[in-house]
Amino acid sequence: MKFGRSWMLMCSLLTVLLLTTLVAAQKDPGVRKGAPGAGTPLNGLTPIELNMFFEGFQRTVQLEGVCDDCTDVTLGTFVDPAKANLVTQTNSSGLGVRFNGDQCSSCHNQPAVGGSGGFMVPNPQAPANLQRPPENPMFDLIPHRKGATNAVPSFIHQYGPIREVRFARKPDGSPDGGVHQLFSVVGRSDIFPAGQENTCTSAVLPPTDFESQYRSGNLRFRIPLQLFGLGIIDGIQDREILGRHQATASVRQLFGIQGVPNHSGNDGTITRFGWKAQNKSIAIFSGEAYNVEMGVTNDLFTQATDESPLCTADKSEPNDITRLDPDDTRNQSFYNPNHEVADWLMFAIFMRFLDAPQPATFTDSAQHGQQLFGTGPDNPGVGCVLCHTATMNTPARSETPALENLTVHPYTDLLIHHMGSGLADDITQGQATGDMFRTTPLWGVGQRMFFLHDGRTSDLLQAIEAHASGGDSHGMKPYGYGPSEANAVIRKFNALPAKDQQSVLDFLRAL
Repeated sequence: MKFGRSWMLMCSLLTVLLLTTLVAAQKDPGVRKGAPGAGTPLNGLTPIELNMFFEGFQRTVQLEGVCDDCTDVTLGTFVDPAKANLVTQTNSSGLGVRFNGDQCSSCHNQPAVGGSGGFMVPNPQAPANLQRPPENPMFDLIPHRKGATNAVPSFIHQYGPIREVRFARKPDGSPDGGVHQLFSVVGRSDIFPAGQENTCTSAVLPPTDFESQYRSGNLRFRIPLQLFGLGIIDGIQDREILGRHQATASVRQLFGIQGVPNHSGNDGTITRFGWKAQNKSIAIFSGEAYNVEMGVTNDLFTQATDESPLCTADKSEPNDITRLDPDDTRNQSFYNPNHEVADWLMFAIFMRFLDAPQPATFTDSAQHGQQLFGTGPDNPGVGCVLCHTATMNTPARSETPALENLTVHPYTDLLIHHMGSGLADDITQGQATGDMFRTTPLWGVGQRMFFLHDGRTSDLLQAIEAHASGGDSHGMKPYGYGPSEANAVIRKFNALPAKDQQSVLDFLRAL
């Protein structure tokens, strides 16, 4: 009888201990609720700059048509920002034979236009009461817009991340690393003017066999990054980046953190945009995205990624350049200041004038988490701040006064780091080798849906843990990959009590 009571008491204590552990366990609070803390223009823009920002917004949300005469929007139509994700008519003509998206905002809409990849209504043409719940636009909306007959690869999930696909190797075994577009124009109703024969079929434009490449392990994924505050980052001087890095040298040595710039092969300055900091400026990023993601040729990328003659319709090449039309029949009048600038450049202007995301009010837990995360070289915390630099300054003078003398908190050093085999994608871009990635800016992370370069998780805690990785002799490089530079930081984070780890998560979700 005594043994029975003791056993029951032990079970009760174990149950209490288990429940206490579960309650105390750290957990990602999830995407921050409430209004978007981003998507607005910089404070202090001039009236002309504001006009250009809003025109850039219109180019960002407009749909691309296939042929030069496919525009079906009434001239002067202005898309209500609140309805940016419900656009159904094309206001541009340049969609490539192969593409990943047909508007900039399809990849940049979370939590507002200019954000990272989010969900969109898959049938925006339907009445409001019949519209389906928002989902990954790559699952149905983009591949089937205007009658397109694209099959959707198995790695594109209805409520998963938007994914750009790269091949690690070419068929002959040599490095590839380039983007392979997921969809084509086959079946679209706007590929040729009415009455003309549709010569673009799957026989002349066969779909890429992504499934075989997926099964063989040759695919590498990238997800869209936020565009918020990119004009600020674009203007930060190299000496500011290097100076902030040098200031933490002695502390970083204790953590085994190095970090190096990726450089332009032409002028040697620091490149800073993209997952591997492979792009020099937002202008280059914009021109490349138009061509690679949407197939739109432009001043910077003048050749199409696929020139299949039976599928190029009557589209002029390059398609998107400074508009010189004598009137505004095609929304391309040289005499209309809002229309003469090319779409890709207006998109860059939109990004330049797009403000950084604003954090939420910090709770006591988030404030404590900020101290644990680290605030600078004098308070490195567990070491996160040694890569995710908390503070940078913009130059004293700028052609955009709203970008002058700003003290900003992007939480990035804009440098590239070895992350080990666990995150390696085996792709080299500039000085960034197969396991190297740029420190992703964390401002706005509180409202992001997916994390890491391939969107493998929507859980912030899992994303943190994935930063740790040992060496691997089986990487694409002959000698494999070394350990992650973040290993010491993750060990310190994991050594924190669950309550302190929760504070770090609360801090990040407040950004």
